[in-house]
Amino acid sequence: MSNPSINREKWSVIRFDQMAECLTVRVEPSETTLERYVGLEHLDPETLKISRWGTPSDVIGEKLHFWPGDIIFGKRRAYQKKLAVADFEGICSAHAMVLRARPEIVLPEFLPFFMQSDMFFERALSISVGSLSPTINWGTLAKQEFPLPPLDEQRRIAEILWAADEVITKNLVTLQRIISLKDSLEEESFFRCRDSGQPTLLSEIAEVNPSSNFKCKDEELVSFITMADVSEDGEIINQQSKMYGEVKKGYTVFQDGDILFAKITPCMENGKGALALNLINGIGFGSTEFHVLRPIDSRDTAFIYFLTMNKKFRQQARRFMRGTAGQLRVPKDFLDEYVLDCLPKVTLREEMGRKLIEVNSSYLEQKRSIEKAKIVKAELLQKLLGGQ
Repeated sequence: MSNPSINREKWSVIRFDQMAECLTVRVEPSETTLERYVGLEHLDPETLKISRWGTPSDVIGEKLHFWPGDIIFGKRRAYQKKLAVADFEGICSAHAMVLRARPEIVLPEFLPFFMQSDMFFERALSISVGSLSPTINWGTLAKQEFPLPPLDEQRRIAEILWAADEVITKNLVTLQRIISLKDSLEEESFFRCRDSGQPTLLSEIAEVNPSSNFKCKDEELVSFITMADVSEDGEIINQQSKMYGEVKKGYTVFQDGDILFAKITPCMENGKGALALNLINGIGFGSTEFHVLRPIDSRDTAFIYFLTMNKKFRQQARRFMRGTAGQLRVPKDFLDEYVLDCLPKVTLREEMGRKLIEVNSSYLEQKRSIEKAKIVKAELLQKLLGGQ
């Protein structure tokens, strides 16, 4: 993509209600024949494509009618940057605005990118009212004035930014396919019975919170991993080094090949966990909010790791949490007593683990591609529409 340049000498200051109209056609979900409902939860920040939705039967209370080409803009908690362009007709949350470009002033293909710019969002945040759920009022937004390029410049900017957005959209579609494959593979591996499978306790194939006796000198280095060092995608994203003498007491201890499982809310529900590999001197210490699982047979490592990262497994763990609000934890006995209803033979578990590693690598690579594409688009937005 060529390096775009921008000349703001011909830009004009325009009120927002001259750029767009706000549609307020209200619909009762129980009475509409429309089939799709878009809530704020269905809008993904940093992409304009609507890739998921619900149905009117999912919701109650009056909603807003939108048509193809309209912009759905989350007016509540605008800092979340929820904004998308509809390519179908439906109803949406009343916590959104339905906006339609006035084409004599602003091109419909340009307006959504203008609204994604820092220039627009900083103003939107500044006029939001309320503390718990700050909300933008149309009457206030309508009066705001912004510098706007002429139509030919809008067209050029829109072409550049739509190309960048299309890269994100295509990557998101690919990611969703990988997620579906990953979910299907995990369901087959952990929850579907095979003829050779037998009911088995998780503690029969993995030690839970095993003891470790390391022969280390106090000045020797070991890995140190906090909860913040572990991602919700099951990766160790940062690895500190500490002297053994600093951490040998008061921390969770683990070694290469062990599996870390976040036991405290909300880290457990959010998917925090990791497979400990390439630890300094093969030894790690970390947060006391980790449970540690050590496969009895190393061929089970990937199988057990992906089981503990599985959403259904964590939903089951959630029901067994104990403690007070905000301090709920998964007890050790949940892991000790967790039953794999139909555990296949170890050779098959090893094969399943290899397949899961492959699809998970594709998943992580695709997520990284999306993040890179979002950075490119954000840089273009800043360059083209970043303000005076």
